[in-house]
Amino acid sequence: MIPIQLLLLTALICLPFASVNAAGGFFTPPDIGFIIAAEESVMKVELSASFKPGDVKNGNSLSVDSAQKVIDDARAQNPDAVLLIESASRLVVGASPLRLGSRMCLRFLPGAGIAAGSDCTAASLIEIQDSEFVSVTSGGSGLALIDGSGKQVTGINVLGGSRMNFDQLAIVRCGVSGMDFKGRDAAALNQAASVTRSDFRENGLGLRVDVTGGFQCLDNAFKNNQGTALTMTSLASVVAGNEFSGNKIAIVSASDRGVIARNRIGDVAALEVTAAGVGQLITENLGTIKDLKITLAGSTQQLFRNDLQGTATIAPESKDIFLIGNTGLSVEPTAPGLKLFNPPTYGHPHNDAVIVGGMGRFDLPDIQGGKIKKGDAEGIPPVDISIVQEAVNAASQEHPNDVLVLKLQGEFISRSLAGLELPPNTCLILEGRILADLGQPLDPPWVRGEPVGQVIMLPKTGYSSVSGGKLDGGRQANHPINAFRGSIAVIENVNITAGMRDGINTKARNANHPLFIYRCNVYGNNARGIWAHVATRVHSIANNCVGNNSDGIDLDAHSIDCTALFNTSNGNRRHGVFIEEGVDHNIVFGNTLNDNFGAGIHTWNEEVKQNTGPNVISANECNGNHRGTSVGGRADDKTSHENLFFNNVTRYNRVNGIMGGNSKAKDNYFTQCVVGQNIQQDVAGFKDAVFFNTIVP
Repeated sequence: MIPIQLLLLTALICLPFASVNAAGGFFTPPDIGFIIAAEESVMKVELSASFKPGDVKNGNSLSVDSAQKVIDDARAQNPDAVLLIESASRLVVGASPLRLGSRMCLRFLPGAGIAAGSDCTAASLIEIQDSEFVSVTSGGSGLALIDGSGKQVTGINVLGGSRMNFDQLAIVRCGVSGMDFKGRDAAALNQAASVTRSDFRENGLGLRVDVTGGFQCLDNAFKNNQGTALTMTSLASVVAGNEFSGNKIAIVSASDRGVIARNRIGDVAALEVTAAGVGQLITENLGTIKDLKITLAGSTQQLFRNDLQGTATIAPESKDIFLIGNTGLSVEPTAPGLKLFNPPTYGHPHNDAVIVGGMGRFDLPDIQGGKIKKGDAEGIPPVDISIVQEAVNAASQEHPNDVLVLKLQGEFISRSLAGLELPPNTCLILEGRILADLGQPLDPPWVRGEPVGQVIMLPKTGYSSVSGGKLDGGRQANHPINAFRGSIAVIENVNITAGMRDGINTKARNANHPLFIYRCNVYGNNARGIWAHVATRVHSIANNCVGNNSDGIDLDAHSIDCTALFNTSNGNRRHGVFIEEGVDHNIVFGNTLNDNFGAGIHTWNEEVKQNTGPNVISANECNGNHRGTSVGGRADDKTSHENLFFNNVTRYNRVNGIMGGNSKAKDNYFTQCVVGQNIQQDVAGFKDAVFFNTIVP
C-alpha cells in the first residue's frame, strides 16, 4: 500500500504549472550548440534509469539519497565533464538535500520535480556550494515543481555561487525561502547568475540575492509569499518583467547601480530601497493597485516615469533622491534629501503648481511661430528664436523662484550658433519645429576647437525639460540638443534630426545631474544619434535612433553608470550601441538593434589606457548587422575585459552572431545565448571568452 503522504506528494508535484505570465517577456529560450565550449565533454545522467538493489523507489518517486549516489558516481567517473542530469522522477528529500557541484545541469522532465518528504529534516531541497557553471531548469514547456511541502526549508540554497542559471521553476511552500543565492564576488559582473520565468509562491520569503554582481531577475511571478518576495543586493543587477501580488513586501533593494524596470507591482508595500543602496534606476514600473507605499533611502536613487499610485517616504539622512515625472506618486515635495522634478511635457501635460520642490510655477504666454504654406492657405514666415530668447530671459529675471513653462507653437528659426539657451528651471513644450539656418554650407567638415552650434542648449544648473516637436539642425548646427552642462534634465517625445554632428551631445555631467532621454526619435544626424561622453547617469530609454551616420547610441570615454533601455537603434552607419574607451558599469538592456552597418552592440577600447568594463549587456535583439555582439581591445593597456553578455539574440548577421573577443578582451561572459542563421559563423573568439548555456547539445 502506498503511504498517504506519498499520494499527497505525488498530487502536489503533478499540479499543472503553466509557463509564468509575468510582466515583461524579456527572456528568450537559449539556442546555441553547446553548454560551455564547442568541443566539450558532456555526460548524460538519467535519474530515472535502472537502479541498484537498495535504492528507495516508490511509483515514479526516488529518494534524494539514491539520486545523489547516481550523480556522485557519474562525477567520480567523469571528473571534468559537464553532467547533463535529467530527472523523470519525483525526488523526495529526507535528511539531506540534493547537492549539485560545478559543471552540473539539472533538468526536470515533464512531471518530475523535487519535494520535501513527510520526514524531511534537511535545511534545503537543493544545495549548491562553492561551485560554478550550474543550472536547474525545466525540461518541458511548463514549470518544474520544487515543493517545500510547508516545512521550514529553503527550496534552493546557493552559497559561493558563480555563473548559474535557474529557469522555469515553480518554487512553492518553502517555509524559510524559495531561494537564497549568495555569490562569491560582489564586484564580478562576469560571474553573474540569473533567475528567469519562474514562479515563487506561498513561501516564507521569495528570492534573496546577495554577494554577487550583475544578477538577472527576469519574467518571474512572486505571489502570496509571507515575507518579502524579492530581496536584491547585487551590483548592476537587472530586475525586469516580474509580477508581484499577495506578498507582504514586493521588493527590497540594497543594490549598487541596479535597474528595476517594467515590473507589475500589486503589493501595498511595493518597494523599499535601503540605506545601503546607491544610484539605482527605477523606471516604467506599473502599480496594479492603489495606495502603494514606497520607502526610499541611500543616495542618488532615481525614480523616473513610473505609474505607481501611492505615497513615497524619504528616509532620514537620504541624499539626492530623484523623483522625476512619476504618475500618481505623492511625496512631501520639500523632504530633506529629495530632488523632485515633475515637468509638464508634450506627452504628460499638467497644471500642477509644484514642478520642483520649494519653487513656484510661472507659465509664459504661448508664443506663436510661423506656418508652412499648405495648399491655398498662405504661409507665415518662421519666427526668429531670438524673440523667444528675449521673452524667456525676461521671465527668468522676473520670476527667479519659479519654474518657467514655455510653450512654442508653429515654425521657428535659429540663425545663431548659440541657438535657444534655456535658463535654469525651464520646461519647454514645443508644438512645431525649430530649424537651424546659420547661412553656411551644408555638412561642413568638423574642425576640433571651432565654436559649437546647437538648436537648444540646456542650462548649467537647476532643472530643465524639452518635449515635443522637431529640432532640426539643418545640417549646419552641430547638435539639435546640447546637454553639455549640468542641469537635471528630461528630453522627451522630441524629433531630433539633421545635426551636423550628433543629435544629442552630453558632456561634463556628474552623478548629481542625471539626464533622461525618453521616447524621442533621433534620426538622420551626421554622426551619432545620442552621444554620452564624459558623463555620468545619462539614461536613454525607449527611443528610436535610426539612420544616423555613426552610432545610434554611443557610451564613450568616461561615461559611467549610464543605461540604454528599451531603445530601437536600427540602420545606423556604425553600431546600434557602442560601448567604448574605458567605460564601466553601464547597463544596455532590452534594446532592438538591427540592420546596422557595424555591430548591434560593439564593446571596444581603442585609445584609453584602462578597461572597457565591466558592463552589462542583456536581453538585446541584434539581428541583421555586420556582427551581432562583439568585443575587443587594441592593446594590453587598452582592454575590454570581464563584461556580462546575457541572453542576447543574434541572428542573420553578415559575419558572425557573437565575437567573443580577442587577446585584449578576456573573460567576457556569454550566457543563455540565442544565436543562429548568421552568414559566415555563429560564434567566433571562443578562446578568450567564457560561455555557459542551459541547452541540450
